[in-house]
Amino acid sequence: MFQSKLNHILACHPIIKTDIIKGNNAYLFDSDGNKIIDFESGMWCTALGHNNSKINEVISQQAGKIINTHFKLSGDVSQVLAINLLGLLNFNDGKAVFLSSGSEAVEFGIRISKLISQNHKILTFSTSYLSAFPTTSLPRNENLWIQIDFLQCNNCTKTKCTTECKVLKHINFNTISTFVLEPGSSSGRVLFPPDRLVKFLSENVKKHGGYVVVNEVTTGFGRTGEWFGHNHYEINPDIVVLGKALGNGYPVSAVIMTDKIASEVEGKKFSYAQSHQNDPLGCVIANEVIRIFKEENIIQNSREKGEFFLYQLHDIKSSCSVVKDIRGRGLMIAVELSIPNSAELIFEKMLNKGYFIGTTPAWNVLRFFPPLTISKDDIIKMCKELRKQLKELEKTVS
Repeated sequence: MFQSKLNHILACHPIIKTDIIKGNNAYLFDSDGNKIIDFESGMWCTALGHNNSKINEVISQQAGKIINTHFKLSGDVSQVLAINLLGLLNFNDGKAVFLSSGSEAVEFGIRISKLISQNHKILTFSTSYLSAFPTTSLPRNENLWIQIDFLQCNNCTKTKCTTECKVLKHINFNTISTFVLEPGSSSGRVLFPPDRLVKFLSENVKKHGGYVVVNEVTTGFGRTGEWFGHNHYEINPDIVVLGKALGNGYPVSAVIMTDKIASEVEGKKFSYAQSHQNDPLGCVIANEVIRIFKEENIIQNSREKGEFFLYQLHDIKSSCSVVKDIRGRGLMIAVELSIPNSAELIFEKMLNKGYFIGTTPAWNVLRFFPPLTISKDDIIKMCKELRKQLKELEKTVS
């Protein structure tokens, strides 16, 4: 169906030449008229669907006024966005800064937490994807990072975590400036850390002078069936990082902090300036995204459709031996296969049938992060085809 090569695009990852020229909600259309149902929301960004008419309207209106200003010339639109996000996070009198990508926002959040802490090390989970930048991407510098494999906690029967636990006993909380929590994506594997562990780490990092930074770039804005992924946990973050769905495909990100953090950062005379800081176009789009989420009850929609989707997948699992596990919250869902190197094979077959699904090949995982506005009918049709392809795979190993 599709060509496989683009001769003048640097191949940093697998690329399939599809020549997508138009989108509409969960649908993508190529130049030959083929329709693809997108179960990845672009790159997990278009939570409100591709080519959303309401967002297009505010883009058009703002583009006719001004797109970019100097970082010294921020105005009311960025102030309104800050107030909107602070309200959603219950941060009261906190502050925000708006950037372009999730990666730079995560870096910024970590940077300011280290700035105001007396400690120097960063704590996170070993499965967390934090950014594309070398300081936070895998593999991480062991002199700077402390990493925890929470999968070792799966069979733990204790109701509370302690520093005597074999998973935690190597941690010296006196050295930790920052606990960076990614509440669910786990580099596309869709793994959720245990509640008691997240709470224990958060409380102890704060107790010893560190701060909690939550990376909500992927898990924010309804993806897990709540406004934010950390809403599933009993924690109070100091800094929250947003991206992806915040701009519904337009590159805008945010770093939101409590008033205490903001006061300490500004007290350090911290300086940071870049070309697209607090840009009016990105802020206008983000404000419209928030308005639509509230007006159209998108959070509940994600929760209900996620439950519906999981039900369909569990029905497939009951009759397909090649399905090892199904995991999900809201519309962040993974299907783990039992056959090595099979995820990409299923991906190709599904794409040729008009369904674009995600994969995490190293772990034999199929990913489903569709627009939160996807229809139940499209979920049913995709699951019907997926069942067929998995049954065909099953025949090859029986």
